[in-house]
Amino acid sequence: MSLLATPALVRSKVVDVLKADSTARVVALLASPSWSHDERVELSNGRGAVVRPCVSTLAIRDALDRLEELPDSDLLVLLTDQESAELGDSIRARIAGQRVLPLDRWYQLTSLFRCREIAPELTRMSWAVDALLKYAPSEGYEPVRSGYLDKETALSELCHRLAGLGRADLDLAALLQWTLDPTHIERWRAVEEPVRAGLSEWLVGRSRDGRVIDAVVRCMSGEHGEDTVAVGLVLSALTQPRVLNDGKVPRTMLETRAVGGALADEVAREWGKAADALVQRRLTAGGRAGVGEVIRRAEEILTDQNATALAYASVILEIGLGQRIGRLGAEIARLLRKRSLSPAHLGPMEEALGDVLSHALVGNHAERCRRAEMAARLMRWVASQRSNPPKPAPDLAEAARRQQREDAWVDVARVGVWEGDVDQAVGEAYAALCEVVDGIRAAHEERFARLLADHVRTGTTLTDLLPVEDVLSEVVLPLVEQERVLVLVLDGMSTGVACELVEDLSNRGWFEHTLTPERPVISVLPSITRVSRTSLLTGRLTDGSAATERAAFGERGWPLFHKSDLTAAKAGSALSTEVRDAIGGPAKVVGAVVNTVDDTLDKGGRAPWTADSVDRFVELLTAAQEADRVVLLVSDHGHVHERGSRLESDSSGGARFRTSARPVEVDEVELSGPRVLLGGGRVVAPWNEKLRYAKQRNGYHGGASAQEVVIPLALLARTALDLPGWRVRHHPQPDWWVGTTNGVEAERPAAERAPSKRKNGGSGGNGRRGASGPIPASASAEDALFGAEELAAESWITRVLASEAVTAQLQRVRRGGMPAERLEVLLRALDDHGGAATRAVVARALDIPEGRVANQVAAAQRVVNLDGYEVLTIEGDTVRLNAALLRTQAGEA
Repeated sequence: MSLLATPALVRSKVVDVLKADSTARVVALLASPSWSHDERVELSNGRGAVVRPCVSTLAIRDALDRLEELPDSDLLVLLTDQESAELGDSIRARIAGQRVLPLDRWYQLTSLFRCREIAPELTRMSWAVDALLKYAPSEGYEPVRSGYLDKETALSELCHRLAGLGRADLDLAALLQWTLDPTHIERWRAVEEPVRAGLSEWLVGRSRDGRVIDAVVRCMSGEHGEDTVAVGLVLSALTQPRVLNDGKVPRTMLETRAVGGALADEVAREWGKAADALVQRRLTAGGRAGVGEVIRRAEEILTDQNATALAYASVILEIGLGQRIGRLGAEIARLLRKRSLSPAHLGPMEEALGDVLSHALVGNHAERCRRAEMAARLMRWVASQRSNPPKPAPDLAEAARRQQREDAWVDVARVGVWEGDVDQAVGEAYAALCEVVDGIRAAHEERFARLLADHVRTGTTLTDLLPVEDVLSEVVLPLVEQERVLVLVLDGMSTGVACELVEDLSNRGWFEHTLTPERPVISVLPSITRVSRTSLLTGRLTDGSAATERAAFGERGWPLFHKSDLTAAKAGSALSTEVRDAIGGPAKVVGAVVNTVDDTLDKGGRAPWTADSVDRFVELLTAAQEADRVVLLVSDHGHVHERGSRLESDSSGGARFRTSARPVEVDEVELSGPRVLLGGGRVVAPWNEKLRYAKQRNGYHGGASAQEVVIPLALLARTALDLPGWRVRHHPQPDWWVGTTNGVEAERPAAERAPSKRKNGGSGGNGRRGASGPIPASASAEDALFGAEELAAESWITRVLASEAVTAQLQRVRRGGMPAERLEVLLRALDDHGGAATRAVVARALDIPEGRVANQVAAAQRVVNLDGYEVLTIEGDTVRLNAALLRTQAGEA
């Protein structure tokens, strides 16, 4: 074939001619008589070469006849595919060297790359040399700095010129990303077959496992070229162990269509893993914008193979996420049908939940996946309640504490699960779960309400309860002796809403502080704003209004702002000038009332509750922080949600209380006494959350349930405070909420748990997770043995801590080591998790921020790492305990 001349080749050849004969005016080159570049090629010293393609002898004569038209400094270059003998003497006499000069392939190649030498293996690849010469850029290729043109450099340049494949695109991950641009595939397919075959062979040969690259390149060249990544997503799903057998036939069908034959399992799996990783990176970086169509095409391909039912094995496909949620729902339904249930039975459900939460599209279906997680949490709670039913609360204070510590979180989860799922079977499982949960909660609510009725009737004084009217005198006044305070009242905020809000604030860097000893706050009765909020803000039992509250605050020299006072009348201000000035001013206490929660009971709820979902909440917190104020977050009453309630019309009171003389029904209690401020000191209120007396709304308050009567109270600050009567609380969630239920007195905060007198829970030295309660009579022999192992594990920790070696070490490192009682908590937590637990688990066990785990472990190491042996270590995110070594060092084994 005649070579295609390029400006770079012409320039280099003319320069060589001029070196031999500086007077030459005409140069004839043996090349294809075509030229698509500028007619004049610049030479040095202002000279130029005018290129004329000549398809015949007649064309050459015509070009020579017009030579005089050129400047004397320029040369005429004739491109012809005719040999010298064909031109005749008269033409040869006028051209340099009197012959047509060949364009030397190797010389031209070295010229194009500005190199001195070409690798021998490249010279044997004629297809590559021809293509490099044919498609050379007019200015030549990037110069080879070493002077040696190797195969890697040359073929990388060729890939880039022909298909847009840069050096960075030549590994598997980058090659897949390159295929996402349809124009790249079009360019690849446009490459002549011999060249494409040669480049394909080179790409395969340079890879660690060329079989995968070979499969991908074959796909790029075939009918599924634009779907190379989508095919990989399908292969990833069909090569997962759980569907490997069922996926063999559809996988073989797809591989035959996409690459011309079946692939080895490991090849298909590697392609799939790379495709999954690519799409996950793109999802993280920019959402579905770049890969939404890829996911859709993968689902279509899976459907074409009649394998849609196997999509759940994929971590990427959207229909797979739906199937994973369906499997979780089926597992919940199965668990609810069991006669006996304990946390030991939850393994398959936890695996199904893990599948849901590990899916790449969780963020695109956040609320649906959140409901799935809430359902699993409720299932854990149900299992713990069934296996270890809590004793009825002995008094109102304990019933209120249960609401704060446990049932409030149940209420949070119920809100989401009640909303159901688009999958009918999942929705039915959620409904069945809600029915079970509601039944357990109803028993708690009835017990609370009857204790409440007895409490208000007899006037019993419980020092571990805090009436809402005493919050100012017993909480705020002692607090202002040390801190400036913003009292932030969220009207209608239940303990459940508070759980969500405080959890969100904790993630934003706020520290929650709770009263110590713990004193649940209870509302005035009935639990409505006009009596309970007014009593809170006046500091006495009062039936009043916002004006009453403002006047009482004013008597103390404290400004108080209600809903309409908070916002500015002009644009550009998140808070009114009066509010900002007051918070930044000299008053020791500033009050603000926000009605967002109460308003949603009429207009519709917001789930989940975050700081951003409460009007002016973040702005008030920010203003308080800037003014160096702590924030006392409190409510006046809680509320219950509308969940299929029944109406028993009675206009004598409110939505959830009545003053009529109608007899008290089974799901009501009579409340009478000095803290009942309406109805002449007597009202009837339902404990059943599904009973109302007025029109349907999104939620109600005024009743006798713990959800309405128990009031959240939390002190918030940007740093952990050391204040008398307060303690920092880092992990308020119960164990079942975070999936760490192991039967260790789940209701109590980890740092407060009594040591070592369990009769249930935990795991023995074999690392198996245990039930959350005593082993039932119906439990298997294996479970009974497991419980015995737990007791044995517990006793060895007790003996080790009491050993002479550890006792002596505790004395030696008293100032820098971990105290014995906290060391016991740490050792039990690690032992309960088989000797290894994440920092998050350890943080919860010790009730400290996760960032302090390393320091606490270091303090424990000073005690237990006797003689330098590594009994306790941290490896990345995992804290490990070598129990056998510790027992040996302590003389236990």
